[in-house]
Formats: sequence, C-alpha cells, structure tokens
Amino acid sequence: MAKNKAPKSFKSYALNKCLIGYGVVNGIINASIFAGMHAATPDAVFDMAAIAHDIAFTGLLLGMLLFACVVPLTRMDLKHGKFALPAAGHGTFALMPRSYAGSLFVTGLVAMVAMTGLGALAGLFVPAAGLSVGAMMLLKGVLCACGGAVAGWCTLSFVVRCQQQADEVADAMAARKASAAV
Repeated sequence: MAKNKAPKSFKSYALNKCLIGYGVVNGIINASIFAGMHAATPDAVFDMAAIAHDIAFTGLLLGMLLFACVVPLTRMDLKHGKFALPAAGHGTFALMPRSYAGSLFVTGLVAMVAMTGLGALAGLFVPAAGLSVGAMMLLKGVLCACGGAVAGWCTLSFVVRCQQQADEVADAMAARKASAAV
C-alpha cells in the first residue's frame, strides 16, 4: 500500500522547480545548443553587440517556450496535489496578466530583460577583444539558468493566480447556491 505524500509548500515547490528544473537545466541545455551551433567555428569571437543580441533573443524565446511547456505541467502537479497553493496574494508575482497570451509575452519579456541586464553587467568584465566560443557558452549557460529561474517563477505565479481565482469563483458560487437553498 502506497502512502500519500503530503503536498510540498508552494515555496519549496517553486524553489526546487525554478532553481533546478527551470534554471540549471535550461542553462545546461542552452549552453549545449550554443556549443553545437558553433562547433564548426571554434575560433569565433563575440563582441558586446553580438552578446547582447544573442542574449536578448534567447531570453525572449526561453521565457515564452518555458511558459508554454510549464503551464500544463504545473497545472497537472497542482491537480495531483504535488504542492499546496499559497494564501491568495502571497508567494507569487502579482503583476502577471490574467490571460494566457498576455502572461506568455510578459514572461518572455521579463526573462529577456533579466538576462540582458545580467549580460550587460557581465559585459563590464568582457575583454575588448570579445569572448571566445567557450567563454560565451559559459556566459550563456549562466544567463539562461537565471532567465529560466525567473521565467519559471512568472509561470508558476500565473498558474497559482489562475487557480486561486477559480477557487474564489467556485466558493462564491457555492455560497450563492447555499443561500438560495435556504
């Protein structure tokens, strides 16, 4: 007989998913893709403009793709009791739009801004000659890990907020039905 596990707290679930699942994993995947794309040009050098362009585009794409993939997975985890919802208004990024499409784009933009900002900060340490493929791969991996974690947080926030709103509507409908029955 299998015991039912108590659901993780939202904070524990979010930290694990954002830092490891969406952060570290995205960093490794994106660094590997970058290395594969530039395997034929190992002597390539990336100046600050090329770095900023690559990181900004990657951040936008990473945020949107992560959102599209993670929303159904998070909904499934919530349905199966893997984590408990936080109290309304707690533990989430409250500025997420209510619509799926709006949140998809906001998540992409937030990841892009976070990654580009961190990339610009890292650019202070980029030699004038630019970065080699290996150094750029490392930078991109670290920035994608950060962008994945941020995009994951936005995505979890969207799912939690939607579920909290659905629960509020269900509670209001139940209360209305109970008062009408009296």
